[in-house]
Amino acid sequence: MRHFLTEFTTFCIVSVAASLEVMVIPVISATIGEDILLSCLFTRTVQLNLSYIVIEWNHRVGTDNKAVYLFEFGEYESYRPGSSLSINEISKANASLLLKNVTIQDVGSYSCTVSVFSDKATGTVTLVVTVPPTVSVNTVNIDIELGEDKAIICEMKHFYPEDHSISWFKRGSKDSENQVDLTSRAITGKLQENQDGTFDLLSFLIVKGTQADDGASYVCKISHEALKTPLQKVVSLTIKASRTRSRTLMTSLLTAMITAAVCFGTIILYSSKRKVAPTVTDIVKSNHLHMDDPLSLVCAAFWFKPKAISASWYREEGKSQRVLISKWNSPLSSTKQREYSRVEDCQNEQEPDQTLEAEHDIAMTLKEHQRSGAYSLISLLTIRTTEARNKKLVYSFEVEHNAVKRRVSKVVVLENKAGACDSTKYFPPQMKRTDWAIHAIEEGRRTVVNYISPNILPLLNLLMHKRIISEDDRDIIKEKPDVDKGRTLLDMMSHRGQQSCAEFLKVLQDTEDLYPGLRKFITTLLESYIDKDDRPLTNLLHENLPIASFESISEKLQITNFPEEISEAVAAHKCTLQAQMERIKPYFVFDNTRPLLQERFTSLVILNVRERNKTEHELLQHRDYTACDQIDIKQLLSPSAPGEKPPRVTLVQGVAGIGKSVMMQKLAHSWACGMIYTGFYILLYFSFRELNTIKEKISLIELIAQSYPHLRASCNKILEFPHKILFLFDGLDEFKFPLEFNSRSVVDPSIAQHINSLIINIIKGDLLPEATVLITSRPTTIDLDHKTYFNRCAEILGFSTKEIDAYFLKCLKDKEVADYVFRTVKSIDSLFGLCYVPAFCDILCFYLHKSFHRKGKWSQISSFPRTITDLFLRFTKCLLACGSDEEEDPESFCIEDDKDKNEIIKLAQIAWDGIINKTIVFSAKDVERNLSQNPQDKKSFWKKILTKESLKMMQSHIWQFFHLTHQEFFAALYCVSVNEPGVDHVHKAFSSKSNVFEIVLRFTAGLVSHNNRKLVKQLMPQRQVKEAEVLDAIKNVAAVEVPKEDTLTPENITKYTVHKRQKLTASHCLYEAANESLTQLVASQTSDVVNFSYVSLSVTDCTAIANLLSYYPTIQTLELDGCKAGAAGFQRLECIFSRVKILSLEGNMLEDEGAEIIANALKSEKCRIEILRLKHNSIGEKGADQIAEALKTNSSLKTLGLRANTVRAKGAHSIAKALEINTTLRVFGLQFNKIGDEGAKYMAQAMKTNCSLVELRLGDNDITERGSDYFRSALGVNDTLEELWILVNNISNDGKERLKNAKHKNPNLRLN
Repeated sequence: MRHFLTEFTTFCIVSVAASLEVMVIPVISATIGEDILLSCLFTRTVQLNLSYIVIEWNHRVGTDNKAVYLFEFGEYESYRPGSSLSINEISKANASLLLKNVTIQDVGSYSCTVSVFSDKATGTVTLVVTVPPTVSVNTVNIDIELGEDKAIICEMKHFYPEDHSISWFKRGSKDSENQVDLTSRAITGKLQENQDGTFDLLSFLIVKGTQADDGASYVCKISHEALKTPLQKVVSLTIKASRTRSRTLMTSLLTAMITAAVCFGTIILYSSKRKVAPTVTDIVKSNHLHMDDPLSLVCAAFWFKPKAISASWYREEGKSQRVLISKWNSPLSSTKQREYSRVEDCQNEQEPDQTLEAEHDIAMTLKEHQRSGAYSLISLLTIRTTEARNKKLVYSFEVEHNAVKRRVSKVVVLENKAGACDSTKYFPPQMKRTDWAIHAIEEGRRTVVNYISPNILPLLNLLMHKRIISEDDRDIIKEKPDVDKGRTLLDMMSHRGQQSCAEFLKVLQDTEDLYPGLRKFITTLLESYIDKDDRPLTNLLHENLPIASFESISEKLQITNFPEEISEAVAAHKCTLQAQMERIKPYFVFDNTRPLLQERFTSLVILNVRERNKTEHELLQHRDYTACDQIDIKQLLSPSAPGEKPPRVTLVQGVAGIGKSVMMQKLAHSWACGMIYTGFYILLYFSFRELNTIKEKISLIELIAQSYPHLRASCNKILEFPHKILFLFDGLDEFKFPLEFNSRSVVDPSIAQHINSLIINIIKGDLLPEATVLITSRPTTIDLDHKTYFNRCAEILGFSTKEIDAYFLKCLKDKEVADYVFRTVKSIDSLFGLCYVPAFCDILCFYLHKSFHRKGKWSQISSFPRTITDLFLRFTKCLLACGSDEEEDPESFCIEDDKDKNEIIKLAQIAWDGIINKTIVFSAKDVERNLSQNPQDKKSFWKKILTKESLKMMQSHIWQFFHLTHQEFFAALYCVSVNEPGVDHVHKAFSSKSNVFEIVLRFTAGLVSHNNRKLVKQLMPQRQVKEAEVLDAIKNVAAVEVPKEDTLTPENITKYTVHKRQKLTASHCLYEAANESLTQLVASQTSDVVNFSYVSLSVTDCTAIANLLSYYPTIQTLELDGCKAGAAGFQRLECIFSRVKILSLEGNMLEDEGAEIIANALKSEKCRIEILRLKHNSIGEKGADQIAEALKTNSSLKTLGLRANTVRAKGAHSIAKALEINTTLRVFGLQFNKIGDEGAKYMAQAMKTNCSLVELRLGDNDITERGSDYFRSALGVNDTLEELWILVNNISNDGKERLKNAKHKNPNLRLN
């Protein structure tokens, strides 16, 4: 990764388009089969929202330009299987494209085009793919007799690109160390292209046995750009020992006779041009036969005269039959040094079950040896196998030449042994379930559809040929839209049952040439269905778990599949966990009993993790339930994609009180009841609160034994099965010890170490690397650099609206009452905005239960709190009033005891110090030392506010406020009531740039509200709140000026966002304070240009902003671009919109529901809107119709921007009708709305009667010359239109010229 960043910094190039810049690495190299990242980064000057970003990746090879990947307004489409963009990275201005399993077909130029609003920029990346050759020789040692000829064959396989260099050398024998270049004597064949685009090549060198060459070495040297250094293959030559000659005379005489014979023969040869018979080599074959790779057979004939020769290839069929594959005759005319002749194949029909089906390619190379006038021939036969069979294959090569009386024949036998053709069996015999194929198709549905959809027709033909689908089926699928073809095919297979699905999967594994990478995906997918003991999650991942009653679980659990040595211990452990986890803790109770987990637990929304905005308080950050994939608690430990391994370490994050601990409790209880994660032998739950108490070094074995004494005897045996162990670690944010990930590794569970080192070693995998780990934490704890140690990061978003309703019913138990409470609370934005947190729901329900239900006062429920300060004042009084044997009425409760008055201030100080130090858990010694002289006094006031949790390991306990918001409420009490010499707590809180004070400030403002004076006085009878100081602080924060956007730089954008957050906090403080005179003063002294663009706004935020803006005498500009408020949030601002002169709501995905809100503002009789920007809002035909109806009556609007919506032709028709009536609109933008020629027709018709528009923008709307022709007649009538943006469409050059040359009534009209 560091190398990549260095390379990127050094070699990036920049393309500039307006304010947007794209940076790429111009050239990236890869090898075939590799996963490669094509880098593309873009600059940003504002916080990015995926809803208004378009990213296009295209691939150009020659003149062809193909789409690879499209990300458009939050949706994506992959056109090249295995291509992907990271959604999380896009939000960081990273548009890099991942290409998996790179092939030769991926070579070429890639363009990365990024569009953000109207800005657009493109960068180009060139992908270079290289494949190094595999080099081999037919032998490493040659034994040759004197005068004998033999061939050395050097083979290059699977290389790319085709440029190469092959050289031959002879190194000196034992008598000489010289090296001689023999390249000119070698015969090199023709390049053979494989199906994957790589190349093969053969080169021959003929060596003759001479005594001088005994011990010489022949070297084949290969150079290629994919090789760092040339490859060399060395062949040693040995001359066989000649017959012993005992007599020198006989030797001399024989030598003389041979010399005379050679001389005589030479004279005869050259004088009469004698014929020379060819020397034919044995057939050389590849080392193996594999179904994916072609098999090559090579045979050569050397040193023959004359040139005329005939060569044939045969395949043996049975004992006496052979089939001619091809026959080649050399040309009779003179040739160049090398000649290639086309081979005509002879096709013979054969039964598929009698012979190996094969496709044959023949190549011939003929070379003339200039000095001797002789010729040599090389013949290459390529067999492309299509199906493996268990039988022998026999091939023969025959040569006919005038110099030989009989044909010279060479034979080779190919042993095609079982399994040799395919190293991967299609379907393992032991499958977990009989319907595995159906489930596999459903599990891999999305990926398979992405692979086959771009080129599905060949697959349909193949399936029809194999009779898996019918011709009618194929026609049905072909008639479907492109995006539905793949889905329809998979639906057919699933409905036809297991056998059809299995046959379909088998066909998919044979389509690697059509869909590179699909075979690997299918094979990996099917591995998850093999019935193996080492897959503890398989039952969970692929089966629906039954719903079981917690109370009905038998005390005696039936243990199966466990080693006998630990079965008894596991049974005891499950019983222990059931008892420990069956009731919710440490929540306060409604009726002196802790509720059962089953009664109170409600499902939470869990998403794959997202990057959080560090400038916002953790409880106030925007929650988007659609941004990522939602996952169930049962899927936390499942693979993230089909075929991938389950995560070893999973981190689940969530804000305080969101339900992390209850989720872990639920998970542990469900495992103990045999309902979830049943593949794990043992589940070990640890709380970091407990682990904080361990001061001395401790081993993992001792930690388990101390936490679970019933496992002490079997602990060592349990650790022998680490892949069957699930660790749960709850509350990492509360861990007091530092996380030092570079600490020393300890792999022995019996070795003692510091507790933080032990946890780190488990997370890193140094200790029990096969164990599975699940950790929870608040999102403020884990540094991004350390998140690499977590295989999966998820986040709990809490309750959805539906789940809030369900939780009220579980708490209040009366459906009629719960429904009424839900409707009432939903109408109070300040309360409902925090109800996504389960702990906040508990606070609300506890207050309602104690104040109304127990007293029979549900009829007075309309009087319950309207702000969070009001709620927490009443909630706190309930806690204090309900702790005694004779409970007091919370409404009349008042602190009178001096000791209690003193304790509440000390309690507030602990809360304040905790906020400052980011502490939410307090030790027993600290709390008891500061708050009570008698820790055993059960009536101590503070024990009604703080909750106690016992720590069993060290026989101690800890204290905490019920929830973070309750601690923040007490911190606000301290801030407004305590005077310390030289310390201004109000100023410190309001001047802090830290987000930890955001909710504290709201409570602070609420505590000085006149509406809450009575309640505050009851809690602090002898204290005076600092009302003047708080109101002055709010006024100062509200007066902070936000810098103008045109002065922004990337360096001060964070400061810019902080200023907006401060303005938003001031709005909330004014809402809580409910001080009308202060709000009027702030409104009169601040700018009439209000800008909250790119600050995520909740419905509660919009309510607070609307409250403040309602006091503004005039509002010149209101900018809310990209604030994610949605229709619900903007509904709170509807009454404000009509008072604004310039209203900008771009990039908010308002859709038709939001368009209705805008239309209502435009219809208002008091509407002042002159400029309205609605770009990138997914406004469709219905929304366009609503806006059009408003335009018919509106008389203020002068500029309307609807760029990049989905108005289409029907919506354009509605707007065109409105333009025929409207007389005030002067500028109208409708670019990127796909209105087409039909929409252009409607707009042109409107221009014939409209007399107010001076500028009309219709670019990028799929308009052709037909649509432009409608405007030719309209422009001949209209005399007010000064500028028409229409040329940037699908209009031909002739169409543009006709439009330009048409007679325009306004001679000053500009066409763009």
